[in-house]
Amino acid sequence: MPITLDLPPKIEALLRQRAESTGQDISQMALSVMALGLSLDDNDFFEALKGIQRGLDDFEQGQFSSLEDFVNFFKLT
Repeated sequence: MPITLDLPPKIEALLRQRAESTGQDISQMALSVMALGLSLDDNDFFEALKGIQRGLDDFEQGQFSSLEDFVNFFKLT
């Protein structure tokens, strides 16, 4: 059964950016993100939502790092 979602512009932009940077179809990326969120227990789910909101707030204020910087950080540790 198809479902249509109206995403806030910030969320759509982040979803498109992630899909493009990983070479995935945006629909598949949306399904993956939703599946991950739905697989968490209630406490983890709401903590994840808080973290996502903090990330969106930081992004909106121009405070972010590239995915490459993030990956390279963990390669060094």
